Amino acid sequence: MGVTNNHGQLERTLAELRRAKRIGEADSALVQAARSMAKALDKDPANAALWRQYVAVVRELTADDDDGTAPDPDELYAEVGDAAPS
Repeated sequence: MGVTNNHGQLERTLAELRRAKRIGEADSALVQAARSMAKALDKDPANAALWRQYVAVVRELTADDDDGTAPDPDELYAEVGDAAPS
């Protein structure tokens, strides 16, 4: 049977975000805030103000930071030796 509380579902979400390399050490404070809020919501699920804050944090953690632009291929590779013959 699956996890049904907020804290358990958050941990599943965080595990998937880590697997996809979408969160890291720089997100530690935000992750801890989300964990604290999820635990508090498990104790008091009627707290509407906390729900708003929690949803905002989860949105921030799961937001797609990709702006849709691809990097210039020439910027991806360091120059090696002479230029290729044309």
